[in-house]
Amino acid sequence: MYIRSVSNVTSTFSYRGNNSAEQNIKILPNQLVSQNDVWKLIETPHDSLRILRYPAVVLNQQSNNKPTITVIYDRYTTVTGIRVLYYAQPAHFDLMTSTPCELPMDAFDDLVSGAVDLYVQYAAGAEANKRRQDEAARQQAR
Repeated sequence: MYIRSVSNVTSTFSYRGNNSAEQNIKILPNQLVSQNDVWKLIETPHDSLRILRYPAVVLNQQSNNKPTITVIYDRYTTVTGIRVLYYAQPAHFDLMTSTPCELPMDAFDDLVSGAVDLYVQYAAGAEANKRRQDEAARQQAR
């Protein structure tokens, strides 16, 4: 699941960096654009000089069902890279067949304690709801 992304740029309409120095790269946040609205950004002959303040990204599905991301920017912007932050579903792991988990061992305590806390909150909430329902049923019986 896509969360956000940024583009590394060496020039925009209002910024011109020195291409020889890596420290002159600016980072711009990208704006997520839906498939329905992308037509508003694609260049047409009458708006080829348009300025986009921030690059836009569109999420696509290729024919092989692999997700891709397309970055749209104006003619004044030079993009040298993009960084994407997203949630990924971990690969399948199994303790019985010794298929290891791809997550680092450093995450083990956080994951287990988070899962236990979530279960305890769920169980406590379910118990509180049951008590309320029992009490409401007793009140109606009176």
